[in-house]
Amino acid sequence: MFSTGHDAANRAVVEAVPGAELDLVGLGVHGPRNAVDKILKGARLHP
Repeated sequence: MFSTGHDAANRAVVEAVPGAELDLVGLGVHGPRNAVDKILKGARLHP
């Protein structure tokens, strides 16, 4: 899954998995670097 940048193929893979079986694997944050750094300051990686 997500081995390519082909959006339609990636969406098809996700749609084939029942929602209850999907795992949250990440979080994307977009914005000015100084603002994002300030918001996430002190955040730790989940073990």
